[in-house]
Formats: sequence, structure tokens, C-alpha cells
Amino acid sequence: MSQKEKVTQHIRLFKGPEHACGYLDDKIAVSVFADPSLLLNNDLYSELSRQGFRRSGEHVYRPHCSGCSACWAYRVLVDDFKLSRSQRRVLKNNNSFEVSLEPADCFEEDYQLYEEYISTRHKDGDMYPPTKRQYSDFLFSEWCDTALLRVRDNGKLIAVICLDVLDDGLSAVYSFFDTSPNYKSLGVFVILKTIEYCQKMQLAHCYLGYYVQGCQKMDYKIKYRPAEVFRNKRWLSLD
Repeated sequence: MSQKEKVTQHIRLFKGPEHACGYLDDKIAVSVFADPSLLLNNDLYSELSRQGFRRSGEHVYRPHCSGCSACWAYRVLVDDFKLSRSQRRVLKNNNSFEVSLEPADCFEEDYQLYEEYISTRHKDGDMYPPTKRQYSDFLFSEWCDTALLRVRDNGKLIAVICLDVLDDGLSAVYSFFDTSPNYKSLGVFVILKTIEYCQKMQLAHCYLGYYVQGCQKMDYKIKYRPAEVFRNKRWLSLD
């Protein structure tokens, strides 16, 4: 066990409130959170990510549901990643767009795109109606090294993915994009570009949050292979 792993063994975990699962019908969900009084930093968060945790705002959590273990942290093995035929087509169709990776900041144009995305795609969810406070509290933190991958079409912002920069990879926090019929597969495009940046930065993993067995809307993640899932306190090959 590494020194970093030993440090995380002594972190207190706090159980959050039970709530209806957002992924599986008739399931009750609960998460455990790393001690909120802990002085988190990027190194410690990187190690927690390797133990199946992820970040939401200032908080670091992982699922801890009684009688259910359907949520698995999912990471793509970047060095061995192979594009599928459809993924190659997405890159080709969108190759005229400008892509940049920049330190995270709260810009009005980012929020406007986020607001339009939530109002269009998730009007029936708990993130609606969006507000600037909700946006910043959800995506950013005081202690984490976070970046925004932005996609532009002739200067117009059309897609953003918020990424935490870990010591072994990039971790996708959330993505949002223009949902008009003028654009196709922007969600796929930003993930593929994230994997490309991992390769450029010589980072071994692209973390895509949780894959949820039995949840159709999470099935898109298994299209990025080869990959590993965190189960029974260890990373296991999905292939």
C-alpha cells in the first residue's frame, strides 16, 4: 500500500441522506462523503478518485447504497484506447471546430450555454431551473485543479466539458452543449477530445464518473474501451 493510500484509510466518511435513485426505478440511493472539514487538495483527491470517489462542488463522494452495487466508477485506459467507426465519424464531421483546454473560470457565455442545455434537456430533473449559484457550486471548488474544454464554431461557444486534472488522468465532472439540430454528437465529441488531451498530457486515465448497471442512459460510457470499473475495492478490466 502506498503512502497516499495509507493516508486515505484514515479519512472519516459521513453518510448522506437517503433519496430516490436518479438512475434506477424503485431504488433508494445514499452516498458517503469525505470529511467536509478535511483540507482537501489535488493530490489527496487524485488518490480518492482511484478509490472510486468523485467530486461535486466542494464535496467528494461515492455511492454507498444498501443492497445495491450497480454504480461502478469508470475509467478509460487512454494508452490503449481504440476509436470505433462511429467515433471516427464524429471526429471527422466536427473537425472544423476550435477546441481549447483552459483553466476553469466562471464566464457568462459558459453559463448561458449551461442554462440553455439544462432548460432543454433536463427540465424534468432536479437541476432545473438552473441558476448561476447552482452552476458554480456544482462545477467548481476552491481546492481542485479544474479546467474547461471549450468547443467553438467560428467563435460561437457550442460545447463545454468540465474536467478535474488529476495526477493520473482527467476526470469528467459534467458536459453541456448546444442541443439545436445544427450540431450532431457534441457529447461524444467532447469525450473523445478529453481522451486526446489525456494522451497529449501523458495521463493514463480518463475518468467518466459512474457506470450504472441497468440504466440505459449510462450505457454510452461502455463505448469508450478498453476500460476499468471500480468494484469490490479494486479496479477490474471491463474487457
